[in-house]
Amino acid sequence: MEQLTILPVLALQDQQVCLRLLCGQKKLSATEVRIMLVKNYSNVARIYSHLMRSIDYKMWATYILKLSRTIKKKNISVLELACGSGEVAGYLRKKFIDYTLCDLSLQMLLSFDHQFANKINCDITALPFKQKFDFVFSTFDSVNYLLTKTAFIKMLNSVESCLEQKGVFTFDVSLVENSLRNLKHLNRKGEFRGIKYQQISSFNRIKQIHQNKFVITCEDGSAVTENHRQRVFSFEDYFDMISKTKFYVYGCYEAFSFSNASPKSERAQFVLKKRN
Repeated sequence: MEQLTILPVLALQDQQVCLRLLCGQKKLSATEVRIMLVKNYSNVARIYSHLMRSIDYKMWATYILKLSRTIKKKNISVLELACGSGEVAGYLRKKFIDYTLCDLSLQMLLSFDHQFANKINCDITALPFKQKFDFVFSTFDSVNYLLTKTAFIKMLNSVESCLEQKGVFTFDVSLVENSLRNLKHLNRKGEFRGIKYQQISSFNRIKQIHQNKFVITCEDGSAVTENHRQRVFSFEDYFDMISKTKFYVYGCYEAFSFSNASPKSERAQFVLKKRN
């Protein structure tokens, strides 16, 4: 587990030290290379905006805003889990006064400079907050990175502990149909700002694992590999896991809509509330 780091007061020199750890900024020992192999987004952070360039962040942010209106309250407190490069937050930061961002990847948090008072480097299965939030959300199938049912339930319990009694937790998941239909498009290669990359995507339906392997060649010619694994649970699995917590499913929608999702959906948006 990565150490908790609170970033609002991170000095410029400390940011530079963190950034020098990224690919191409210093020579890496064999041990450091092994560490970088297991840290998601330590290098992909440098090309993330390019990989996600086709995403309509404004549409996604608008959808999240609509979901937040499930809470009949003004000036709600908001926590965004696994915020990534902060693109959605860029649209929502003026909509929510009390807005906290968190992500497991320090590199991702350092990759954007929106004027947020609260940017927290932490694990979503062990959230450190004493404050309780009205609205907690996650986007871009980030929860699919939780590879076991135990980890997923731990995340739910962690969110429940920092959510107001009448609060809402919403997250989207990538389902089997999404992996099957879009696998071809995720095998690609390209170049961005002098960094060459190749993405190799595969899906093991039996093990429910979707893997994205990134081979990144930096400006100095050095190559680094990152392996990203996501667990694609069945549609029914999510309901089963949620039933083992203090949450209940208030709604489960086709992504970006308010139509009911099904096992044949590519993506599903879960909206959870606490049991009384």
